[in-house]
Amino acid sequence: MHQYDYCTPWALHAIQSIETEIDNFPLILKPNIWKTQKTQQQQQQQQSKQQSQLQIQLQPSQQQLPSSSSSVPPQLLFKSYKGTVFTVPLYSRFFVIKSYNVLDINASFQHSIWTSTELGNRRLDAAYKSNLEKSISPSGKMLSPIFLFFSVNSSGKFCGVSQMTGPIDYTQTSDIWCEHSKWKGVFPVEWLLIKDVPNKYFQHLKVPNNEYKPVTNSRDTQEIPYEVGVQMLKIMSSFK
Repeated sequence: MHQYDYCTPWALHAIQSIETEIDNFPLILKPNIWKTQKTQQQQQQQQSKQQSQLQIQLQPSQQQLPSSSSSVPPQLLFKSYKGTVFTVPLYSRFFVIKSYNVLDINASFQHSIWTSTELGNRRLDAAYKSNLEKSISPSGKMLSPIFLFFSVNSSGKFCGVSQMTGPIDYTQTSDIWCEHSKWKGVFPVEWLLIKDVPNKYFQHLKVPNNEYKPVTNSRDTQEIPYEVGVQMLKIMSSFK
């Protein structure tokens, strides 16, 4: 039995007309599965070629990176309160300094020295000597300096940044401190930034070595990671 046996003459004529129109339909409008597959293959080959070219372009820049351990590490530049530029090399170390009062910080600014507790002095001295042994330029300059962020206890702010420029001299004492008999030993510092910046601007910076607490919760001579130290410098130097 033919599939059109039950169609009326009119319906049969309509079906045949539609089939004829389909057969005569422009070939360009009909989907060509072979052409589609070929187009996909060409696109994949083009993408693969572009990726290969990109890798070739990247290779020269990668080869230009210094491979020698004697190369000077990259460094950041900041402007001090005097308007001079100071550098922060890649292997710099950062510590938080907590003072009992602002008078001692003022005295440090005037005389370019500082001191800490016995434990704090040992910690800072060890860090300075360790960096000194590992990073000396041909001119004798220390390539990985120690930076100190100062804050007065319960003040709710950081008030300045200095650089430790020498080891602890345990044979020296100073009477410039409010409780001068309490502190033993001094070390030289160079003040770089003198600025009051509220703690709220540093709350998002965490210290892994201090249970991931905010850097504002640090104790005296708490060392902080390089990334945190750099962020603190950026905040303090740009704060208005």
